[in-house]
Amino acid sequence: MIPDPMNHLPDEALNDILIGMGSAEAEKHLSACPVCRGKVEEFRSGLEEFNQTTLVWSEARSNAMERIHARPRSQRGPYTFVGWALTAAALVAIAVPVLRHNDGFWSNQKTAQVALPEDSDAQIAKDNELLKAVNEAINQDDESLKNEHQLLERPHLRLKARPE
Repeated sequence: MIPDPMNHLPDEALNDILIGMGSAEAEKHLSACPVCRGKVEEFRSGLEEFNQTTLVWSEARSNAMERIHARPRSQRGPYTFVGWALTAAALVAIAVPVLRHNDGFWSNQKTAQVALPEDSDAQIAKDNELLKAVNEAINQDDESLKNEHQLLERPHLRLKARPE
């Protein structure tokens, strides 16, 4: 590639540069082209900003967790009990309507079974004829494909590996 400021680097070449695998030609173009260099610098600055933000967040979270765990259980306040009580109430509030909707859960009622009509002998014979016709149509296609492609039915030979 000839470094030409008018022809910018494709995204793949920019990605290679960002991961440290850019070619010498791409690096040369980057030094000559302010647009491509700006794209790389913008990405790197955004990545650095993200890294700093996550570092600050994790340090703040770590400090907060240390303060929470440093207090003895007796000083954690009544909020723990209130949280457990609200969770239990929510579970009951959800479970009761669901269980009422499924009437058979608490009752001993058996579900009604619907009897299906029996097939007549004539219907069974008609179904068997249809199945035979389908089977013949499928087998004809197999034979024509075998003949067309000159496939021979022969037992598959299984060769065993022999040590040399």
